[in-house]
This record gives sequence, C-alpha cells and structure tokens, in this order.
Amino acid sequence: MKQRLIISISFVFLLIPFFTLTVYANSSWHWLTETTPFDILPYVVVLTLLIEYIAIKNLNSLKQPVKLAIIICLANLASFLLPYTILLMPSAVGYTFEMSIKHLPQYIVGFGYLFVTLVAEVPIVYISIKSIVTNKRKFLISIIIVNVVTTIIVATLERVFCKGSW
Repeated sequence: MKQRLIISISFVFLLIPFFTLTVYANSSWHWLTETTPFDILPYVVVLTLLIEYIAIKNLNSLKQPVKLAIIICLANLASFLLPYTILLMPSAVGYTFEMSIKHLPQYIVGFGYLFVTLVAEVPIVYISIKSIVTNKRKFLISIIIVNVVTTIIVATLERVFCKGSW
C-alpha cells in the first residue's frame, strides 16, 4: 500500500513538466478576429440541437419527437449556460461580463466544457426519455457519443472562426 502511494506520487511529479503552461506577464490578450466565441454561440447552439436531435432520435428509433426535442433543448440550455455563469461572477480585477467575453483569452468549449456538458446533459436526457426507449444501454451510449461529437464540432468552429493573440 505504501509502495503504491510512493509510485503514484512519483508518477505525478514526473508528469508535471508535460502539463505546464506558459505565462506572459504584463501582456494583454486581444482577439485578432472581430468574431469571439460568444458571437458564434447562437449558430453553434442551433447546429448542436439539430445534430443531437436527429442522431438520438434516429439511433434509438424514438416515437415521441416533440418530447425529445423539448428535453434536448432544456439539456442544452443547461450545458451552454453553465460555462457563462462563471463569467457572470464578479472578478478580482473588476471585469464585467462583457469585458470578460471580449478580452479574456478563453475559448468557451474545451475539455472542461465537455465535462460540464456530460454532467448536465446526459442525466437530463437519459432520465427524461429512458421510459420510452427499448434499449437503455444503447440510448445512454448514444447520448454520450453525440455530445462528445457536437462538443468537438463546436470547439473546432470556435478555433476556426475566432483567433486571438497575446
């Protein structure tokens, strides 16, 4: 037991150099494009809703399209709004929500966003719809895969249309 702990701690310290970030002091971020991730949000929301609805409906042969559409909209509302709630909190440097959106070097969608999406959307969609599916395991897997795919698509779109620099 003690040997496992020592090995685990050693392994973590060996990996630390691979996860370091470069920090630039006294510099400021600016978007090189006029488009920020917040600007493309309405378009990616619509795209995400369409992909998720069509994929989940067709992969699971669901017969209640209106219920599925409403649940997917509510689940996506939760997952798209959660990352922005962090920006709504007052910052130590006095940034407002708008200043945070326009001047902070952050793409909204990344690994953290994927985690938030899975934590928020999967339970909402699964619990709400599981009673009308024939294969619950296939349904759960399809929800997870579709959300991973749409998150990758949105992250890619953010990085293609929104460029920034220090």
